[in-house]
Amino acid sequence: MTRAELTKRVKEEAEAIGFARVGIAAAGPLDSEGERLDAWIAAGRHGQMAWMAQTAPVRKDPGHPDMLSGAKSVIVLAAPYLRSSDYEGPSPGRIAKYALGRDYHAVLAKKARRLQGLLRDSGYVARVAVDSKPVFERAWAERAGVGFIGKNCCLIVPGIGSHVFLVCIVTTAPLVADGAMRRKCGTCTLCLEACPTQAFEEAHVLDARKCISYLTIEHRGPIPEEQRAALGPWMFGCDVCQDVCPYNQTSATAGAPLDAFAVGDRWRGVDAAALLEMDDESFQTWARGSAVKRARHEGLARNAALVLGNRGREIHLRVLEDAKQNHASAVVRDAAAWASTRLKRRLAPSE
Repeated sequence: MTRAELTKRVKEEAEAIGFARVGIAAAGPLDSEGERLDAWIAAGRHGQMAWMAQTAPVRKDPGHPDMLSGAKSVIVLAAPYLRSSDYEGPSPGRIAKYALGRDYHAVLAKKARRLQGLLRDSGYVARVAVDSKPVFERAWAERAGVGFIGKNCCLIVPGIGSHVFLVCIVTTAPLVADGAMRRKCGTCTLCLEACPTQAFEEAHVLDARKCISYLTIEHRGPIPEEQRAALGPWMFGCDVCQDVCPYNQTSATAGAPLDAFAVGDRWRGVDAAALLEMDDESFQTWARGSAVKRARHEGLARNAALVLGNRGREIHLRVLEDAKQNHASAVVRDAAAWASTRLKRRLAPSE
């Protein structure tokens, strides 16, 4: 089979599996992107995500021995997840749209393994990465012509928007590469201006330590007090900089989200108060098969308490006071104490 024939088969199979976009880039060191990554890490903008520094050499070169020696191509697959639903999360909290359905890691890895099998049957080695290996997915997506990186650091796929999951397959197959996509944000800065915590130092430069997604998912321990009010309703992740993007205001012209990404039944009857009151065993059962487990039980309970302080009502004072006194986690007790004080102040009549 020639390079062109194998490339055609890969793309046809990817579309048959259900991926909305597929692109291919020639594997090699990400020199310019790597320099920016090094500077980002050196400035400490990765916060507690120590693995970003530890895996930086691998992230910058898919041919690194810890990724795939002899890599020739990077296949990038895009799957949209945004569905036509007004559901935003368990009121008064909000959950990032990508986490409302099933965990994308398992769903998309299973699909991508079909392409991995095709490549292996053709005599090549391939490794699948679904946000689970040190691969610079957005950089490869831009090089493969799947989309372009917006000023908010999200990949924007024309005709679909930025509400997409990315899968990368690094392979020794010498496939035919597509052309890179140029950036098309123009003078628009809506995403930068909308960020509740001013996490963008400039276009394409995000300080994760100020980002609501980072704070509610990756950050362990107490969230700094000066950032708690700015979390607003967000219990897991944040969509603000995507919600205002013009590329997300039009209907997608291609690619329907997979059924797996529909809002799951787990959210029925579960709100911030219920999440705060859950014990660890109940949380593990409830979160199974969902991306929200990334925040861990302590993190999500902490976030739920802060949300009740920011958006809760008088009926939530009881659960906050109970958590303040009795929760097993000191981090959650601290969050509940802050939230209880904030909620009381919000409820106090104005003078």
